[in-house]
Amino acid sequence: MKRFTLIALGVLAIAALGFLSSIVTRGFQEVAETEAELRNLEEEKRQLEERIEELEATLEALQNDPAAVEALARRELGWIGPDERVILLVTPTPEPTPRSLTDPTPTPILSIPD
Repeated sequence: MKRFTLIALGVLAIAALGFLSSIVTRGFQEVAETEAELRNLEEEKRQLEERIEELEATLEALQNDPAAVEALARRELGWIGPDERVILLVTPTPEPTPRSLTDPTPTPILSIPD
């Protein structure tokens, strides 16, 4: 009887240690995941702070420099000066080439007569 009690206590102790080990392991995994998320958030914060600095510099330039306003209007809005002309270059679209010599040439769905 004494031997059975010792074996039962040993099995219970091993089971308890296994259970506690799984809890501790899960806790370590959560800590590692949280630390990785923290690093990602810190990197995102750093990038956002850089973007804020860039935007603040742009805002200051737009408030104090007419050339910056003109450059932004040209770049973002496509504006031109009153004495300037826009020249649009149109290039023809080349005929599609067959993928190989044995493939049939594609037939257009709609052809416009010349």
